Amino acid sequence: MEISLKLPNQVGVIQPSVDFVYSWGLEHGLSEKEASELATAFDELITDVVLFAFGDNEGEFSVMLKDTLSQLEITVHELGEPFDPNRHKYSVEKVLSEGNFDGSGFEVIKNLVDHFIYIYKGKAGKEYRIIKEIKHPHITQLFTQEELAVEPEKAVSYQIAPVSEEDAEDIARLIYRAYGYTYPKEDMYYPDRIVKALKEGKKFGVIVRTDRGEAVGYFAVIMSTDSNIGEVGEVVVSPKHRGKGIMKMMMKALIDMAKARGLEGLFGEAVTVHTISQRVNAKFGFKSTALVLGFFPYIEYKGFEHKQQRISVVIDFLPLKERKVVSAYLPEDYRKILKEIYANMGIELKNIPVRKELKLAEKSNISLQINYRFETAVVVVRDYGEDFESRIDKNIQALEEKGMKGIYIDLPLDEAFTKKAVPILKKKGFVFSGLMPLFHQERDFLRMQKIYEDLDFDGINVFSDMAVKIKKLIQKEMGK
Repeated sequence: MEISLKLPNQVGVIQPSVDFVYSWGLEHGLSEKEASELATAFDELITDVVLFAFGDNEGEFSVMLKDTLSQLEITVHELGEPFDPNRHKYSVEKVLSEGNFDGSGFEVIKNLVDHFIYIYKGKAGKEYRIIKEIKHPHITQLFTQEELAVEPEKAVSYQIAPVSEEDAEDIARLIYRAYGYTYPKEDMYYPDRIVKALKEGKKFGVIVRTDRGEAVGYFAVIMSTDSNIGEVGEVVVSPKHRGKGIMKMMMKALIDMAKARGLEGLFGEAVTVHTISQRVNAKFGFKSTALVLGFFPYIEYKGFEHKQQRISVVIDFLPLKERKVVSAYLPEDYRKILKEIYANMGIELKNIPVRKELKLAEKSNISLQINYRFETAVVVVRDYGEDFESRIDKNIQALEEKGMKGIYIDLPLDEAFTKKAVPILKKKGFVFSGLMPLFHQERDFLRMQKIYEDLDFDGINVFSDMAVKIKKLIQKEMGK
């Protein structure tokens, strides 16, 4: 859930806003101490904005509060005077020798929250993000190792049912029993987070139990927050119950549920450590559309020998509503591969020619999604403006300074400037990733990517013919 506020640069808005943030933090799972730390950091930040960002002029700034299952994020955006934090770095030596406390405000914020990031956007202003992690009890804190290790015996029959909040502990235990600490979606080890996601409608799914009521299978769709699609993103089958058709039973039920809810499509992020999940997706009509390199940090997958490197994923997509023809502005370098990807989904792709000089708005509409745990970021270009390249440069700089291991940029295929944006990004070291169908506001996007760790492509295993073609193109662009 997101809460947006517009505030004037007046001292009177500071305390009520800080009080609201404190209450909001408590409501979403922070302790009193943690909520106080978040509120104090926010206080420091907006006090600086109110007192210094606009000089003697009147102005307003925006605040967005966003809660996920594991963290709270506050974004402050303002269009005040230019400011370079690198010229105002805090120094203990300067404090002791000169009494110079320049940069102390940012230093206070950094010490009170888990992540703090600053992005200068040029004409689009400045953006500050503060993030506080929510500490929920891990499944290993709720049960002993002996209890967690108990494996359900063979079953006479299995029953499948929609998952409910009461299933949360059984799901977390099932994940731990099957994967140990290696499951990439860490929220699944915290029953409270599972309950929260189900209660808020962030996901729906099914659970499979034996005739004795023991949980042996779980599969869920995670709803996109930016489009009417969902990710088949959480799945587990208890080790002794694999090969019994449980996965097939659950996938069929999920697809039926997604259709009944009116979703436009489903997608999967199938890891390339092995091809099992890619094969399962293919059996149910999913088509490969992209290869996203280094999307997850390295983890060890039980039962598989694989390269010790960041984990890449194949995007597999299943349309749930028919699209026979799509018209798009196709970048010259990727026209052929995009037509093949669409054709593989049964869609005819028509290229829209650009016959006149493009006129852009002054400012681009660009959003930024950061996964601090995975150290990756997705930059979504929704509409182009004259400041496109400078905005992209500033985003890249801020993300590189934050130590991101992968930056992915989604470009709208229904915008003519995408034809020009691709060569601009290629000069900055970005390469092809693939098609992200209906990913943002039911629009199709071309994804490009830049990876900051070396990857061995021999350790990236893909199954479908289309995924093989995409992989070869990426290798060629990267000179691998």
